[in-house]
Amino acid sequence: MRYRRVGWFAMGVVLCVACDNGRAHAGTLAVDLVAAGANDGAIVLTISGGPVTAVHPPAGFQVASNANATGTHVMVTGTIAAGTVAFIDVPDISRASAYAVTVDQVADRASFALLDPAPYRATVVPR
Repeated sequence: MRYRRVGWFAMGVVLCVACDNGRAHAGTLAVDLVAAGANDGAIVLTISGGPVTAVHPPAGFQVASNANATGTHVMVTGTIAAGTVAFIDVPDISRASAYAVTVDQVADRASFALLDPAPYRATVVPR
């Protein structure tokens, strides 16, 4: 009788592991701006490396997004500073390291003048 219980338990463990093996787990990742200027009011980013199913702003920001063959293009407005500027929903959070972010444009908050995006850097990180 004892061996039967152990056998059923072992079978259950094997089935649980097998059921989860290789499945994608959808979730949310954060887009963090690592380097920012002193008076930024808007930033345009391109997220590549995998599909993005939705884009959400953190408190105090507004976002607009569009996806095409080159990636998901995201415009963020607000008081832009280093830290999280957007949240993205992805179909498989285990592939977070495959995502890359390019800073395409940055605008000054007061004058709306375009700034050089070269010194700006952003990353995708688990939330």
